Amino acid sequence: MQLRRSSAFALYIGSYFPLCLVLLAQDIDFEVTKSGLCSPSEWFDIACQVPLLHPFWSIGAVFVSATCLLITLWTLGKADVAHRICIAEAKHIPADLINYIIPYVVSFMGLDFASPSKIVGFAVFFVLIFWITYRSGQIVMNPILAVFGWKLFEIKYNFLQSRDQLSGRVLARIEIEPNKTYAHGNIQDVMIVRETQSGG
Repeated sequence: MQLRRSSAFALYIGSYFPLCLVLLAQDIDFEVTKSGLCSPSEWFDIACQVPLLHPFWSIGAVFVSATCLLITLWTLGKADVAHRICIAEAKHIPADLINYIIPYVVSFMGLDFASPSKIVGFAVFFVLIFWITYRSGQIVMNPILAVFGWKLFEIKYNFLQSRDQLSGRVLARIEIEPNKTYAHGNIQDVMIVRETQSGG
C-alpha cells in the first residue's frame, strides 16, 4: 500500500530541502554583497537590495521545501500509536541514495533560474522521479528522514491479541529488536513504531 499522492509529494518535496539550499547558494549575487548586506532594520527599506539574482524563485523554493519537511516531521512525531505489536523479526533497510542524489547532479549541470526552459525541464524531470519513486513504493525510503533519526525497517510481527504473523515496513526513531513489544500506529499506509511507555 502507498501514501496518498498529496502526502507523498509533500514528503518528497521536503526531502529536497538541502537541494533548495544549494540552489539558493548558487543564486547569490556577489556584486551586491560587495557593497555590504542590509541590517535587519533596513530589510524593508526600498534601497535595500536582496543579494540574490532571483529572490522569488530561490527563497520560494527554500520556503516550500522547508514547510513540507516540517509538516512531514510534525506528522510523523504526532502519529497516534494506540495498538501494541510483538516483533518476531526486524531488519533495517538502508535508504536508496541513487534516486535522491540524481536531482543534485542535475542541479550542477547548468540549472539557472534565469532560464525558464531549464526550470521547466528540471520540473518535468523532478516530477518523473517522484512518480517512479511513488509507484515503486519507495517513497518512504527517504534519506533526509535519517538526519532526524528516522529509520526504515522490514518487520515480521503479530498483534498481542492474535497469533497470526504479519509483515510490513515501519518507520521508527528507535532500534527495533525481536521479541519485544512496541506501540504501533499508522499515518495513512505508513506504519509508525515507538517504544511502549513501560519500555516493553
